[in-house]
Amino acid sequence: AGEYLLEAVAPNFAAGSVIVFRIASARDRAVSAGVRAAGHAAADAQVDVDIALAQVRTEVIVTSTTTPLSSDQVSKALDTVHRRQMERHGEFSIPEALRGVPGIRVRQQRGPGGNTSIQIRGLRSGDTALLVDGYRLRDGAATDGSGSSLLGDLMVVGADRVEVLRGSGSSIYGTGATAGAINVVTDRGRGRPHGDLLAEGGGLGMMRGRARFSGGVLNGRLHFSSGLAHLNVRNGIDGTDAFRNSTAHGSAHYAFTPRTSLSIRVLAADSFLQLNDSPFVPAAAAANLPAAGIVQAEALPAAEQRLFEAGRPFAIGRATFIADPNDPDNRRSSSFFSGLVRFTQQLGARGSLRLGYHGLDTKREFRDGPAGSRFEPAFNNASSFDSRIDTLRARGDWELGGGHLLSLGYEFEREAYDSPSSDENPDARQRVNVRQKISQRSHSVYTQGQSRWFGGKLQLSLSARAQAFRLSQPEFQGGDSPYAAVALASPPAAYTGDAAVSYHFSQTGTKLRAHSGNAYKAPSLFQRFGSSFFFGSFSPFGDPRLRPERTVAFDTGIDQWVADRRLRLSATYFYTRLQEIVIFDFSGGINPATDPFGRFGGYRNTGAGLARGAEFSVAASLAPGTDLSASYTYTNSDEKISQVAAGDFFKAFGVSDHSFAMTLTQRLGRRLEAAFDFFVASAYPWPMFTPSGTRAFRFAGPVKADLVVSYTVPLSDRRNLRVHGKVENLLDNGYFEGGFRSPGIWGTVGLSFGF
Repeated sequence: AGEYLLEAVAPNFAAGSVIVFRIASARDRAVSAGVRAAGHAAADAQVDVDIALAQVRTEVIVTSTTTPLSSDQVSKALDTVHRRQMERHGEFSIPEALRGVPGIRVRQQRGPGGNTSIQIRGLRSGDTALLVDGYRLRDGAATDGSGSSLLGDLMVVGADRVEVLRGSGSSIYGTGATAGAINVVTDRGRGRPHGDLLAEGGGLGMMRGRARFSGGVLNGRLHFSSGLAHLNVRNGIDGTDAFRNSTAHGSAHYAFTPRTSLSIRVLAADSFLQLNDSPFVPAAAAANLPAAGIVQAEALPAAEQRLFEAGRPFAIGRATFIADPNDPDNRRSSSFFSGLVRFTQQLGARGSLRLGYHGLDTKREFRDGPAGSRFEPAFNNASSFDSRIDTLRARGDWELGGGHLLSLGYEFEREAYDSPSSDENPDARQRVNVRQKISQRSHSVYTQGQSRWFGGKLQLSLSARAQAFRLSQPEFQGGDSPYAAVALASPPAAYTGDAAVSYHFSQTGTKLRAHSGNAYKAPSLFQRFGSSFFFGSFSPFGDPRLRPERTVAFDTGIDQWVADRRLRLSATYFYTRLQEIVIFDFSGGINPATDPFGRFGGYRNTGAGLARGAEFSVAASLAPGTDLSASYTYTNSDEKISQVAAGDFFKAFGVSDHSFAMTLTQRLGRRLEAAFDFFVASAYPWPMFTPSGTRAFRFAGPVKADLVVSYTVPLSDRRNLRVHGKVENLLDNGYFEGGFRSPGIWGTVGLSFGF
């Protein structure tokens, strides 16, 4: 007995048609057509599910509450990108597949593998929680402790779908879910064993190969999924931008009984990237800068930049900055390993227990040498940033009757940070060989209540979380650290709450929704203890006294389905106030005479600002073989404290006021298909250091169009061959992301075999 959510899936149909039904007792069972429950033949019930051809589908969503819900029941702003969409549009990385989601700004520097960030609703990249199967995927050794440093290595291999939750989510997902959460739901495998092989190559010296195999065996008791991919970009923009990534995914789910199951999942990646120096403003460009106000970004022409990189005289002309100079011996090696074990036990008819362990290892190493054109070291050096995060989670769910579900959970997290640095100074007395090792633990308890009223039309969700931290005494090797003699206090506990409500008018296909909550982001271990090393001593810029960042947010919206659910219109208003954040400050906000660590600059708490705006989207499948989605986002994001030298600029950096995205898929007959992506954003401000201090530069926003054309040849009932070609940046728009160049027009061709 209990309430059940049933999803029906069939090839070439509107997969994911969902109904909710209830079994009143053990003698009133819902079974598929033609299947009878032994011993209860006279009482068997039949459940009819209507599934239509190729429509905007009703989806099953897990990220908004961590329990399965149909899209009609979700009270928060959430969009999904499915595996089929990624395949159609030729996406090889997860971030690139998210450009069309409302409220999302994807920024990638210098093409595949380059530094990648995602901003939601005008907030910072580190304000978004990156999740894989509901567990945080983040780099504990990154400057902000978020998952941003892993985004460029997150390839499309084992993803079944990506769910993007917009709005505060700390009460469910803990630290870092200030702007929202991106949850990669991996493929569990189902149906008959099947797989595919892919090979492609083309511009930028790119080559990619991928193999996947998944399915179900043992009468459906064991589901498995596996994938392996390798991406190699040999040249990049200037011929010395090599990027290599190898990614592996594997999962297995075994049902011991209908009530007991165990699942295991691994996701691992290893990559190498050649780096360029950061963009900068040379002294020769000072005369081109206005005395006050925002500076129009004008890059040094490519021919003159090649002269600068070669150490030869160059003409600055009208340029106001020099884009990322080439640095032939600057490189980054990185890897991560994510392992997850989950156990699920049904407790009677109304309860369940879920236990999970997630282990995450991340490693990043930066190496640089004397080659290059700006601020190069005298000899080779290396810096490593390693992190280990162990998470143990227990959760119980109980149905209280009448559409009410109560969830209680506990989470333990242990985080370790290890950062060794060294160089190859021939004078052993001056050689750098230092290390920092820090760890902390946290305990969280959280609860969530979900209720449905009036036949499921009214949905209400309330959640709360309390998280306490315990910091261990850090270890320092290779010099005297100012933190070693200071009594350290653990960070203060964080408390968050969340409320969401929606009402669905089934007759008109209208849903009204609202969501409000507060969020927090714990300061990273780097922000607390980060240091550089000069002349035999630590030069600190971290502050162990930092408080968690705090945010309150609210959004409300409407979803309207028309044309027999083939068209969905959505509109959302959002408002987020950042009450307190952590910034890196060298503008005089830290006084070495009063700072207990003698810092001239570094991390500190400060007032933040706010972001507000509106999101509009449409998803349509009005004609056979045609799927269209489009979105427009207006964002007004301001900072409370100016970060520029003149102190008269308060707009948030890196945020465009306007952005528009569109994806269109058109099937031409049974075998030919075309997919078109388009993204455009208005100009945005970006900070750059000039001879007179930090100034705000205005960069033109990106305009990016991609086109994929594919032709599929059926070889048998279960085998097919697909040929595809993709043109990236079809309009050849040479835009900059924070002063870093992006590739012009380039393309690939590929072949895949499905079986």
